[in-house]
Amino acid sequence: MRAALYARVSTEDQAKNYSIPSQFEAMRNFAADHNLEIVREFMDKGISGTILDRPALNELREHIRQRIVDAVIVYDPDRLSRKLVHLMVLADECERHGAHLHFVTQSMGQNPEDRMLFGMKGLFAEYERTKLLERTTRGKLRKAKEGKQPCGKPFYGYRLVNGKHEIYEEEAKIVRMLFEWLVKDELTLYACQKRLNKLDIPSPAGKKWWTRAAIYRVVANEAYTGDWYYNKRCEKDGKDYIRAKEEWVRIPIPAIISREAFEQVQTRFEKNRAFAMRNTKREYLLSGLLVCGKCGQRYTGWTSKGTAYYRCRSKGDFLPEPCPSYGVRGDRLEPLIWDTVSRLLSQPQLIIDQVEKDGHKPLEHLRANLERVRHALAKKKTEADRMLEAYKVGAMDLQTLKQKMDEIKSEEAKLNQEQLKLDTELRKAEAQELNEERLYEFCRNLPNVLTGLNFEDKRQILREVVDKIVVDGGEVTIYGIIPPAPESTEDASIVLQSS
Repeated sequence: MRAALYARVSTEDQAKNYSIPSQFEAMRNFAADHNLEIVREFMDKGISGTILDRPALNELREHIRQRIVDAVIVYDPDRLSRKLVHLMVLADECERHGAHLHFVTQSMGQNPEDRMLFGMKGLFAEYERTKLLERTTRGKLRKAKEGKQPCGKPFYGYRLVNGKHEIYEEEAKIVRMLFEWLVKDELTLYACQKRLNKLDIPSPAGKKWWTRAAIYRVVANEAYTGDWYYNKRCEKDGKDYIRAKEEWVRIPIPAIISREAFEQVQTRFEKNRAFAMRNTKREYLLSGLLVCGKCGQRYTGWTSKGTAYYRCRSKGDFLPEPCPSYGVRGDRLEPLIWDTVSRLLSQPQLIIDQVEKDGHKPLEHLRANLERVRHALAKKKTEADRMLEAYKVGAMDLQTLKQKMDEIKSEEAKLNQEQLKLDTELRKAEAQELNEERLYEFCRNLPNVLTGLNFEDKRQILREVVDKIVVDGGEVTIYGIIPPAPESTEDASIVLQSS
């Protein structure tokens, strides 16, 4: 029998005996003892067992539905789910599609009595977990109301003494310095990053260099003004929510910066976000297409003294060992790329040969995918009807019905969205089917059309026909769907003169 293994570890499980390797070792031994052939192994890391929507679990469920596996092995029931209702849904899916569900630590059983005993064990375990969570939550709230840190590490700039925040001056002076740079010196986050890394100041994570994200997390944290609230957020169904303000618990901590300085920085960030596009000094024709041939990072555009350049993104992070690549002038690279692409596009026979060579595989693929989604939607409707019938005959209670119907609706919404996307793509693909006579006419007129295009039209064409452009010193290689001339290599290459 073909078996799939499933392992899961959440953040809180890391310190327990639930490591991924130990789970897989136990499951492999179980498979060997029961003469089961392992064909796939699935694992979810850092995801709570109370959430049903998990990447690896979703893939496993699809394997079960398609009858790719005959058995599923899990180390323990709570590795599969920490909710009894979810556990029963997954067990029902396995049974419905002919896959046997096995647990290493206990037997689920096949007859009704064994299944009832298994369900009761799960129900008591869920009850205990709920009570434990409730006690833990109450304990954290009590600590918060006493003005103590309920859990986790203190903020950068503080130390915990008897559970309460005290200023750690060595780090607090860095926080003050950052706000001073932003308010008085009017530096950008980029300039702050450059200064910090030149001063060899360790980041909050203890690394040798700061990132702009790390700086932003510091200067956007209201706690530095002395206002910090616990119980502000909550998680429900895997999503983050903000509670009503009356539920927040204020924990007083000593202020490192003034409220005025904090507000000035936040106002500045808001203005920067609002006018980011308006303040752009120059638009970059090759934005998102250029790749560094030295390190593989993307190139980004920047303007210096009125001249536009492209450079490797890693050059701007001020790492200890920056990329050895050089910046490229935009006014030299952009015309070369556009002339090369437009010249290749202006050859009718090359384009027609390439289209005929590719055939209509994308069209067939889209139609097959669309049929798969329609079939899946029909199955969901049948599944919903079955749930309602089960409720009518008393085989399912109202709460379980609601839970399962919500899951079906969620999956149907995803499928409907995918169907809409595929429908749109298929219509576009069908409209673009090869018509040789029209294609010849288009290609004959293309040189005249290409010379009259504006910036946005040129950028759109480049993004349609070019996958990436690799810049390696003075050599530039264009990769894409444009067919090269017969005498050239597989991809179009050009040489950039020294700048």
